[in-house]
Amino acid sequence: MSDGVRLKRVEAQGLAQRAGLRAGDVLLAINGHGVGDQIDVQFYSSARRLRLTWRNDSAVCEATVVRRQDESFAWEFEQFLPRRCANRCPFCFVFQLPPGLRKPLYFRDEDYRLSFLYGHYITGTNLTAGDLERIVRQRLSPLYVSVHATDPALRARMLGRRESAVPPVRQLLDFFSQHDIRFHAQIVVCPGWNDGSALIRTLADLRAYYPALLSVAIVPVGLTAHRAHLPPIRRVTSRYAARLIDALHPIVGQWRRELGRQVFFLADEWYLRAGRSAPEYGGIDMTPQFENGVGMVGHFMRPWKAIARRLPRKLPRQRTIISPSARGCRDVVVVTGVSAAMFLRPVIGRLNAIEGLRVRLIVVRNRLFGPTVTVSGLLAGRDILAVLLARRRADLYLLPANCLRPWDKILIDDLPLDHLSARLDRPVVPVEGTCRDLVRAAMEAER
Repeated sequence: MSDGVRLKRVEAQGLAQRAGLRAGDVLLAINGHGVGDQIDVQFYSSARRLRLTWRNDSAVCEATVVRRQDESFAWEFEQFLPRRCANRCPFCFVFQLPPGLRKPLYFRDEDYRLSFLYGHYITGTNLTAGDLERIVRQRLSPLYVSVHATDPALRARMLGRRESAVPPVRQLLDFFSQHDIRFHAQIVVCPGWNDGSALIRTLADLRAYYPALLSVAIVPVGLTAHRAHLPPIRRVTSRYAARLIDALHPIVGQWRRELGRQVFFLADEWYLRAGRSAPEYGGIDMTPQFENGVGMVGHFMRPWKAIARRLPRKLPRQRTIISPSARGCRDVVVVTGVSAAMFLRPVIGRLNAIEGLRVRLIVVRNRLFGPTVTVSGLLAGRDILAVLLARRRADLYLLPANCLRPWDKILIDDLPLDHLSARLDRPVVPVEGTCRDLVRAAMEAER
């Protein structure tokens, strides 16, 4: 029997409480099957009649419960300890972090359970025969695989390992395909490493796995100013991004025609680096590679044309904030990183045509990670404050929500959102979603 999984919380009136479980107890088995994590619990608790075995402070207990339709256990378990990554990828962002950030940021996970539960990408280099058997038995699909290259020697080099220590990725993908385990793939392109003919070969190899292959994203390597003792990697320039787009667009179109849907994606960052408009992907609201930076721009801008047509000529007076500096105008600052500035400027320009509203777009350059990091999600609180305190004070500050940790509104350098508001002596409001949310916040949020 496994070591079990500890209960973090048991809600009143739930099935778990009625069975006799309490917070702090350790669930050992369900119907005789040992459980070691939340996936086991979910898999084995789907039956109607369940025999629960658990350990409390004094004894091992057992109870049989009959689950009514749609009845919830109302329990929450402590998070399992993820497996640590043993790869030494020279482009790994964790290796490029500056010192002094919060400790969890320096942990490199490589765990198929996190891949299934939360969409974390794995290389698959630490999967055992038992892991693969469980993936098939419990139908842990889809998974997210960092491919980078299908050539074994090149992939081993990119993972910072000896070739003999890295199982061929095609062997893993063959196994997934043969056992109907679906997967998403990513390729982090490092100029001079896995681009050119190597990239074309990788894409051709991946194409053969459809329909097990659900999607593949090409992502530009992210390089910070903290790369001491790491192998040199060329940064992605505007010219390089444009050339890659031009080279791969025919393949994107070919895949779409042959497969009947969009499977192959380029991250928005390629288009932003090249100074081009990112695609909107038709009727797809959120692409399967959305968290990988694919389709975020299109998702944000999709409602813009309809919104722009309905904007008022004048801001209603009750929404106008009077301040000496703004002379009766509502003065709003929109904070962004370098990458997003290009597609935000037309929105800001149109908002400034509304009488009684003044909106300033302030671009914050990343001093914590260095100038090559241009995405808004990695903006540091101290960098934001340094820029805003040097400018004329506004009535309201709008911040991209993706630079904050969702559950406690903490920035990557541990500065709380409340600290920004206190230093600026003004409201600082995170904005997420689409341009509709940005427009609404700029026009309607109270001081």
